[in-house]
Amino acid sequence: MIPNCDIIIPVYNAVNELKECVDSILKYTDEVNYRIIIINDCSPDPEVKNYLNTLVEHEKILVIENEKNLGFVGTVNVGMRISKNDVVLLNSDTVVTDGWLKKIINAAYMDENIATVTPLTNNGTICSVPNFNEDNEMPHGFSVDSFAQFIEKTSLNLFPEIPTAVGFCMFIKRKVLDEIGLFDEETFGKGYGEENDFCCRVIEHGYRNILADNVFIYHKGSMSFQGEKLKLMKENGKKLNEKYPYYDKMIANFIRENPLKKIHENIQYRMEEYRNETDGNILFIMHNFFDEAYNHSIGGTEFHVKDIIQNIQNYNAYVLSGNMKELILKHFYLGELKTTYHFKLKEPINLTHFRNKYYAEVLEQIMTSFNIDLIHIHHLKQHTFDVPFVAKKLGIKVIFTLHDYYLFCPKTNLLDENYEYCIDSRSEYKCRNCLRKAYGFYTPFINKWKQHVEKLIEQVDLFICPSKSTEELFVREFGQKIKNKITTIEHGIEEIKDNYSKHQRKNRIEQKSSSYKIGFLGGLSPVKGSNVIYEVITSYPKQNVEWHLIGELGDPKLTLLNQVNVIKHGRYKRESIQEILESIGLDLICFFSQCPETYSYTLSEAWRSNIPVLVTPIGALKERVEKNGGGWVAEGMDSKSIMKKLDEIMNSTVEDWEKVKDNIRKFKYRTKKEMMEDYIQLYNKFISEKEKTTLQSNHKKFTNEEVYLAAKYFKPILEGMSVLQYNNKIHELQMELNSIKNTIGWKILDYLRKNYPQFIEVTKRVIYLVLKMRRS
Repeated sequence: MIPNCDIIIPVYNAVNELKECVDSILKYTDEVNYRIIIINDCSPDPEVKNYLNTLVEHEKILVIENEKNLGFVGTVNVGMRISKNDVVLLNSDTVVTDGWLKKIINAAYMDENIATVTPLTNNGTICSVPNFNEDNEMPHGFSVDSFAQFIEKTSLNLFPEIPTAVGFCMFIKRKVLDEIGLFDEETFGKGYGEENDFCCRVIEHGYRNILADNVFIYHKGSMSFQGEKLKLMKENGKKLNEKYPYYDKMIANFIRENPLKKIHENIQYRMEEYRNETDGNILFIMHNFFDEAYNHSIGGTEFHVKDIIQNIQNYNAYVLSGNMKELILKHFYLGELKTTYHFKLKEPINLTHFRNKYYAEVLEQIMTSFNIDLIHIHHLKQHTFDVPFVAKKLGIKVIFTLHDYYLFCPKTNLLDENYEYCIDSRSEYKCRNCLRKAYGFYTPFINKWKQHVEKLIEQVDLFICPSKSTEELFVREFGQKIKNKITTIEHGIEEIKDNYSKHQRKNRIEQKSSSYKIGFLGGLSPVKGSNVIYEVITSYPKQNVEWHLIGELGDPKLTLLNQVNVIKHGRYKRESIQEILESIGLDLICFFSQCPETYSYTLSEAWRSNIPVLVTPIGALKERVEKNGGGWVAEGMDSKSIMKKLDEIMNSTVEDWEKVKDNIRKFKYRTKKEMMEDYIQLYNKFISEKEKTTLQSNHKKFTNEEVYLAAKYFKPILEGMSVLQYNNKIHELQMELNSIKNTIGWKILDYLRKNYPQFIEVTKRVIYLVLKMRRS
């Protein structure tokens, strides 16, 4: 049973603040048998009395008028003498929040030795948040109520001991008042220092003052005795230290050491989750991050997710990736990274872990702890197939964008061990050999893979393809299982400005010595046709071609290629590619991907620079070129077919060439804005259809302590390094130590140390004497 409590409010003017305070108490104080004792300390403002007259009939309110001005100390003592219950001394310029008194009383009665409880506030010296020992404005994006809810939801519930309560809101047990007495009115007069004196008596009687770190109350600041405050502070501070010589040192040590630092850190780490009113929280599942090359180089999938997250205005975006041993969660809002969290898995996962209870447990805790409303999968590499199953358990809808062919085969690209397109030549024998070469599997792993993929498909609400050709391939592969829940949403690109400038192509054609500049753009690996690129460059008979390799070289043949007409530009940043292409002045860009691309951002980059393309006759490359006429499609995948098409292009008329470039210029490209309109519509639809499930006892959720530690992992601790950086440093030193232990010298010393310890002692003495002689 919760004890009765009287809320004592001393009043001196400031009627508007008083009204707001009383209204908040009446609104938010329930489940507690309470009474409000309002004591008017002779306020000169007549509006105070007028307002108090409206309250006298209220069953929960007792109004008292002082006959003379007693000041704060004398006035609260009047209230504490009247009361026979526990009391809360509450400033009239505070605003209380939902469930405040019940939470404070519960904190007080956790331990019989607790005497006083003070909640968190924005303006309360050592009890101030988010910044310690400061007068804080309400944090941007929060109201008083929403910030209080945030504090309660994310509280670490530490209830730490503090050296003194703070008078804006101070709960005191009745038994303590009866034992040690009221405030020292004789010494401290009209105010300042009285609660500190009381709390020193509390400590000296073996009781404790604590902070309720799960309660927030707004405090506007001192409205009474403003002109006298500084004088009172100095006079009463001197009196306080004469009575308790240890007081100043105790407070100074507390401020210097700040035992509340963990509370402040937790609030700072997690404020961004709750700061803004949004339409929901979306979890993006990825194999990598778009803001860092976490597992491998950043590619098209990452670019696409970045475009989405930078353009969703009213959602919290969480991006989840991992490395088979841990999961890393990044929180973005308005495209800006806010907080990063680290969650270690109990055991590593691998490709054969289609379902893993430890992964599923952490994933469920992430979904529940961060109030996820929608899952958008972009890749399941580095994850298990548990994602949609856990989402369904929690009533969360799942969207899956198909950026490659991971659901067909874990190799993702539909190429066999010889990098040849295999969709029509597959057999159990061929797939078994291919996966054996890739992963060492002996059994027909692909059969088990397909079984689990088909179960996964059942759990997904909608599949999205970036191109129609991709959608057709998936429907062809999975039939009715996927046909009725798959659609195409083409990626959007930056609006193409009319940067058309006529190459002096006509002049170059008329001049027989004219050369052609042909480029290859992107990550140039075997999957992207590096074998064909090499054969074309080294075998093409025409000498008037300058070949440009723009991007990362993922094939040793291209890396070692040393030919006078080959220029290698190396890796590039996405935002600088336009400038690079314009500076080179390419006539043609070739894309010889051996697998069916699902979209190809690099193709878009070529067209943004008004450069025609030559592509292989497969996937989105073929589909997009045929759709807009911005280039040519080779008849085959091999180098001979491609070189034949190159001849045709070079022999084409100026009019044919300009027609292709006009097609590029006139085609209406899908913009990011148009793409986002489709996604926002989908997100709103699916979030509105989320089942309104309450957190069940069998639903896993992180404690606030676990979330705090997950965020702290990436935050600086000592010397500016985070836990992650310290762990990496320890690992680095361990590797160095292991290297030393593998040297012959170390092994000899280790052998002598273990078998001839006396030899080591003699050696140490000799070294000591030698060093001593050198110093002298």
